Amino acid sequence: MVKRSQGEPEKLRDVLASLMRRRSYARPLELAGIREAWMKAAGERLGTRSRVAQFRDGILTIEVASAAQRYELEAFLGAELLGKLQADSSIQTVRRLVFRVGHITS
Repeated sequence: MVKRSQGEPEKLRDVLASLMRRRSYARPLELAGIREAWMKAAGERLGTRSRVAQFRDGILTIEVASAAQRYELEAFLGAELLGKLQADSSIQTVRRLVFRVGHITS
């Protein structure tokens, strides 16, 4: 245990969690949870035609297979999907969704 400035010992789990955040060791686990949440929110049809590309500072970037699909998501489904992700308490808060065209493999 590490002593805190107020004289209280800091819990080992808190020290390790802080270290993992600072060193980005937890990043792959965080992304796995976000990928799972995206698949759940998007459903099978959209989930298989898209992928989580990046999550940084509350901004979730999703790659899609085509410009038409990107437009569909931005114009019609983006707000609904963002709401579903924000309601999911198992992941960090998603403040914004960004869609970009990329290479999606089936």
